[in-house]
Formats: sequence, C-alpha cells, structure tokens
Amino acid sequence: MTGDRIPDYEERFRRAVSSYWMMRDQQAADQESRGVADAGTRGAVTGGQHLNLVAALVRGVFADAGLAPIAASRYILPGYYRGSKNWDLVVPYRGSVVAIIELKSQVGSFGNNQNNRIEEMAGQSLDILRAAREHLLGPIRPWFGYLMLLEDHEDSRAPRRTRTNGDFPPDPAFHQASYLERYRIAFVRLRLEGDLDAVCLASSDHATASVGYIDQTMSFNAFAAAIHARVIETFGMLGPPGDVQNK
Repeated sequence: MTGDRIPDYEERFRRAVSSYWMMRDQQAADQESRGVADAGTRGAVTGGQHLNLVAALVRGVFADAGLAPIAASRYILPGYYRGSKNWDLVVPYRGSVVAIIELKSQVGSFGNNQNNRIEEMAGQSLDILRAAREHLLGPIRPWFGYLMLLEDHEDSRAPRRTRTNGDFPPDPAFHQASYLERYRIAFVRLRLEGDLDAVCLASSDHATASVGYIDQTMSFNAFAAAIHARVIETFGMLGPPGDVQNK
C-alpha cells in the first residue's frame, strides 16, 4: 500500500487495547484460581502475551506499507554494551535491520516504575545506535519505535511534585507534571535527540478500555504513518521487493 492513502488504524488499535485488558484480567483470574500469589498487580501481567494483538496490529501496519513478512516476536539481535537482546518486533530486510519496535505497558505503581522505564528506553536506544555504528545490524541505521500503553487513572493524571536536592532544582518542565505528562516530556525529548524515531503514547481506562492521547503526534495513527514513511525510505535505500539488482 506504499504511496496510497494510509488507513485509519484507530478502531483496530482500540480493539487490541480492549483485548489487552481482557487478557490481563484473565491471567490474574487464572493465577487466583490456582492459588498463585503474585505481588500487587504483577499477577495480571506475568503470564505474558497480553500485548499480542497490539503486536499483530503493528505487524499488519508494516504489511500494509508493503514490507512483509515481519519477524516473529522476541527476535534476538546483537548489542554493543551487551551480547544480545530479545526485542518485541524486528523487521529485517535484505541484510539489514530496518526497524525495531518495543511494546510496553504500565498499570499502577506509577512512581516506582516510571523512572526505570525511561532509563530502560534511553539505554536501549544507545545500545542500538552503538551496535549500528559497529555494523552489527546491517548497512543502514535501524529505525526505533516505542509504544507505551499507560493506565488512565487518577494517580497517573494527578500533578506530582518533583523531588531533588535543594541546591539543584529540577527542570521547570517537570513542575507539577503528572506521570502521563512526564512520559510525554521524555518521549518528546527522545525523539528530538534522535534516540527514538516514532512513539505511540496511549492511555487507557481499565473499566471502559477507552483510548486517549495526551499528544496527538503520539497517536497510533501517527505511529502508523511513521511506519509507512520508514518503509518508503527503506525501499529508497535498499530497493523495493522484486528489484533483482538490489537483492
């Protein structure tokens, strides 16, 4: 579908998010029925597979753009600061890793987990860029996309005080910023610095499975448009499917 009008993916994304909540609840119920204790809300997610339909939708976006098949989930790639890592979605094409996508969710425990998540994504980007510099991932730089699904909850939306030593005040951008807003700031800056190429930051209410965006440049449709653009760019660099000279 490269060169054609990009489809509207929002309804399919909403259905995938609804499936996420249903699967998460089912995993928690299954563990409870077996008498398995798991701290906090972790029992709802340690069963895995809860973002499967979201992953399938992202694979479908690449296929719509003309780059198929896409690699299966949990694809292992070499790193620079570590030997290797399992990635959620990897798109290899003609000897290059053209795209890497990570899919994450956060439900509850906002203060405990947000800093770890942001540190993780910054470190992942650095490892990818260094591995690409050393030609471990093929002749072109991989494109790094990140999808974060955050629970829409009063605790994730409420203003928060930023705590630092009094001699070194925090960046004013974080003053009274909610956890959702802090994610938005981090993602804006990661894109600005070239650490991430595309972001989907969605918030969803558990009870209704609604989907909202604090920033429309981070909607799923915007994420999909960036994927389509990456596929066009890839064909320009490596040649389109069926181009014998570039195989």
